[in-house]
Amino acid sequence: MVRFLPFLISLVLTVYALFSCIQTPDEDVPHLPKLLWIVLIVFVPFAGPIVWLLMSRAHLNRQESVVRREPSKPPARPTAPDDDPDFLKSLDRYRDPRTTVKPPEPEDPADEPKQPPKTPKKPKDTKGSEDSPSETDEGKA
Repeated sequence: MVRFLPFLISLVLTVYALFSCIQTPDEDVPHLPKLLWIVLIVFVPFAGPIVWLLMSRAHLNRQESVVRREPSKPPARPTAPDDDPDFLKSLDRYRDPRTTVKPPEPEDPADEPKQPPKTPKKPKDTKGSEDSPSETDEGKA
């Protein structure tokens, strides 16, 4: 079993590299024509597939670092539905009017509840106020 392991590894590596080379577009093949890479992968065990995998990865990394992408523009519409006012308006038609609680609107300004009048503050007693304890002290000095 162990003596077949190098053959099996070479076969798997060759098949993987061969499919990778065949599926790569012609303009992305590094340094050599695609047909020459296929011949190297098939007829040079271990070295051919390994060199192909290393060169193709390095070539792709180099292309990605050279290509400068334009900064992405913000989307024209909100990305999340809860940020989209049109979507939120469309939800109103699905609401059950029996379960929607709306605050009552006053019909007439005279019907609005009036605020209670403010009570005037009592003037402070300046005579002996420092020596006598106040109600909020609760006996603490």
